[in-house]
Amino acid sequence: MKNMKHCKLIACRTLEDELLSVIPEEMDYEFLDYALHDTPEILKQKLCEAFAADHDHNTILMGYGLCSNSVLGISSPRHRLVIPRVHDCISLLLGSRERYDKEFSKVPATFYLSEGWIKQKGDPYSAYLRNCERYGEDMAMEFNQMLYANYQRVAYIHTMDREQGDIDYSKKVANFLQVDFTELQGNMDLFRALVSGEWDERFIIVEPGQILEQKQFM
Repeated sequence: MKNMKHCKLIACRTLEDELLSVIPEEMDYEFLDYALHDTPEILKQKLCEAFAADHDHNTILMGYGLCSNSVLGISSPRHRLVIPRVHDCISLLLGSRERYDKEFSKVPATFYLSEGWIKQKGDPYSAYLRNCERYGEDMAMEFNQMLYANYQRVAYIHTMDREQGDIDYSKKVANFLQVDFTELQGNMDLFRALVSGEWDERFIIVEPGQILEQKQFM
């Protein structure tokens, strides 16, 4: 493992439990709200603000993927940025971009859940309950049908040990959507590589002053 004391981790809160289980004790970290994914430009702004506020590290490890282009154009004048070469956190939870592509080829219309996604209430049933409070049950169901009508399955990704309640909840989400349910074994390899300095071709390195571009994810 490389000397990581000059590194700081900045990641999405949906990945908090996985990353905290592998991060070195001496590494500083910051988790940003999951809801920022709903507004990619604001997420980009918050990331840049986090870079600007940090004066104690020379490398930022990012627990993000491309994430609806939220990270495109980010830069830091004084930090090296290290980011997994994946489209979103599902590839991180599954362990590789190739694994995600394989699952996508089998059932493209899959809603993936994990311990973090459920904890952050980033699932269709939680969204339905929020909309019930705001707009009433009929409008909430209409929103649900618009957003999730084409989904074919819910898949729960196993990464942690304390998961039975989350599995039961994921089955409830699948029943709510009236789709199939499956369980997938997750993989922590990308998380471990990110926080240990094993930055091979699975990662993008953005040097200080450089700008992260979409072609780097290809």
